[in-house]
Amino acid sequence: MTRTYSGSAVTTGSRRWLASAVLSSAVLEPLYELNRSWLALLAFAPRYWVANAARFRGLDPVPASLLTLTPERRAIVARCPFSLFTARFNDGAYWLGIADNTAVHEPQSPDTDEGPRQALGGFAELALFFAWHLSRANPPAARVVLGMADQTLTAFEALTLTDLQRVAVSSPELMTPRWPERSAFWLRLLELLPESAAMTDVRLLGLQMLAAELGPDQGPDVSDRRTTRA
Repeated sequence: MTRTYSGSAVTTGSRRWLASAVLSSAVLEPLYELNRSWLALLAFAPRYWVANAARFRGLDPVPASLLTLTPERRAIVARCPFSLFTARFNDGAYWLGIADNTAVHEPQSPDTDEGPRQALGGFAELALFFAWHLSRANPPAARVVLGMADQTLTAFEALTLTDLQRVAVSSPELMTPRWPERSAFWLRLLELLPESAAMTDVRLLGLQMLAAELGPDQGPDVSDRRTTRA
């Protein structure tokens, strides 16, 4: 049965995340870098959008808006306290299935005819390695900035870097824009003035949407059974 949460509970949870010590510069600066790389990839990979048109129809206006932004502007947009990409991090069953797969896998030969797919795979490798490190070093932060479900955190404890490299090479399409059905959110994020009150509000809204996906009981808390490792 799907649980529902009140608007006040989601807002309280997301504000608690925003104020939490888990959102340190050691967590956020690498995240901003990944967000910048992701936005640049989306801006200059039209074949990615064409290939995924059916899945991301709600984001139709976004590629054109991304192309109009300067690198400096994209860097400002990227400074959200959450990832602008996802790899089904909220789907614990998917990642548990990956972790439980004990079959021996041969590495795939590179395909030089798949430039955009290789670029996406390169980003997937960076993003998954970041997720692997963050989920082990600071599980509460992985919940907040990546939207990782408890099952996903458990799966990442069992996965090796080699496992994740295989996933990145074989399934680069796993990387998708976050909230493809919310083009209004994306367009508002791209259009706002840097460090304005409205930009702060839209970043908080992003945390609220992550809190709604995971449920307020999965935010960082001093009683969390997964303690931050030194």
